[in-house]
Amino acid sequence: MKKLLTLMLAAGMTLAAANGASAVDVKVSGTYDFSFSGSDALNGNNSFMSDADYRHNTGRELNQHNFDVYQRLRLGIDFIMSEQLSAFYQAQIGIFNWGGSYKGASKMENDGGALATRATNITTRLAYLDWMVPQTDIHIRMGQQEVLLPNYVAGSPILDDPATGVFISAPVTDTFTANAFWMRAVSDPLKNSYGEYDYNDADVDLFGLIGDLKYDYFHLTPWAMVGHGGKNFDNARNVGSTPSGLLPFNGMNQLSWNNGTLVATPDGSDSTIWFAGFGGDVTLFDPLRLALDFYYSGTKNSNASTERDGWYVAALAEYRLPWFVPTLKAWYASGDDSRVTNGSEQPLYLSGGFKPGASSYFKGRFNIANTIDNGSAGGTWGVSAQLNKIRFIDNLSHDLRVSYFRGTNSSNMPNIINNVYGGSVTPANYLTTKDHVVEVDFDTSYQIYKNFVSVLELSYAFQDFDGGVWKNAEGENGDFSNAWRAALNFRYKF
Repeated sequence: MKKLLTLMLAAGMTLAAANGASAVDVKVSGTYDFSFSGSDALNGNNSFMSDADYRHNTGRELNQHNFDVYQRLRLGIDFIMSEQLSAFYQAQIGIFNWGGSYKGASKMENDGGALATRATNITTRLAYLDWMVPQTDIHIRMGQQEVLLPNYVAGSPILDDPATGVFISAPVTDTFTANAFWMRAVSDPLKNSYGEYDYNDADVDLFGLIGDLKYDYFHLTPWAMVGHGGKNFDNARNVGSTPSGLLPFNGMNQLSWNNGTLVATPDGSDSTIWFAGFGGDVTLFDPLRLALDFYYSGTKNSNASTERDGWYVAALAEYRLPWFVPTLKAWYASGDDSRVTNGSEQPLYLSGGFKPGASSYFKGRFNIANTIDNGSAGGTWGVSAQLNKIRFIDNLSHDLRVSYFRGTNSSNMPNIINNVYGGSVTPANYLTTKDHVVEVDFDTSYQIYKNFVSVLELSYAFQDFDGGVWKNAEGENGDFSNAWRAALNFRYKF
């Protein structure tokens, strides 16, 4: 009976597909990634600590993994009715680790990868509808979609990730396009087991305008975004880095000093959230390209200690030669001062994809191999000298990058955050003016087939973290080590 039902179901699906084929054109696309990754002292917020460092600093065992194999499939389907109407769906399978995860004596079925288990970590990554307003050139995309805010230098430190909302694009002239959007960044009423809503104001809505001015040798994109954060959005769950990127380190707690004691009081006010910036590049002097990104951002609350505001600027110069492309990138993002009662001075972010060239400390190339994965530039400044697209043999290229970056946060803040306030920061997520890193990256790409590439990533990060700043922060004694990683990646794109 089960076999019969299965055959009937398959036949029904086939007939349904055949029936709709005359009306809808279906196209399949995707990427299949594998990464064989070895690393040391790269373990999230505990990065730059070896097992011995962690044991000495905390009195606990870390026992980090030094070699892993990851795989991920992103499978997309276009449903095209016409040039004016289409839909897109993309599922993601993974990322899961070969060999899976073991907890106690049980293999976790959902993790996949382990012998005799099956991966069930299949998620919807994108799902949106594209349509044109009849008799116009206005394009509307609604649903869960890739959102990348304007950037020309080192990726967007604000947002480069799927988000839900409505985006509208309208060409005004041959050289200017106006874009508008509404994005629901957070929506979590925290419904309890009794079906009651614990919080009725935990949403974050953002509205934005982007102007795209493009000439033959000049491209300028001014943009602005403003929104509202409900009084309880800091309690929202399962929304990634969004709340922390809009709040100072203390969340929505009013802070004040009382006889040397830091007193925290929950702040029940709403937040006004805003960003404003521009980006652009100039190719008039081709093969020289110059680019610049800038934004300022802030929140407005009823109390200064729950506000956050800061700015970011980045510049690029690259010169395209036949055999390679010399490139220089530099950036600066404001950091926290030494006062805890006036909020945070770091720029706001949602879920950024900052990629200045240091792929171990910031975002990696494929976002699959083991890195610290910092997507925001907040609290850092740096410079990266690069030789990209080095080509002497067909289908083989190299990228060499040397990056120096330092913190812009006050050196007094780690002790205050960790020991006075009771938070937790480490050099992996919070660099001060006395901390710096020199990272060297060398990538080799080989185009095996037209749609199949292999990339070997080699990275070594030399740390110089101030022992006086980090000693005894949250019970740590300030022992740190250099970090490295080597990842052999394979990508099949179809």
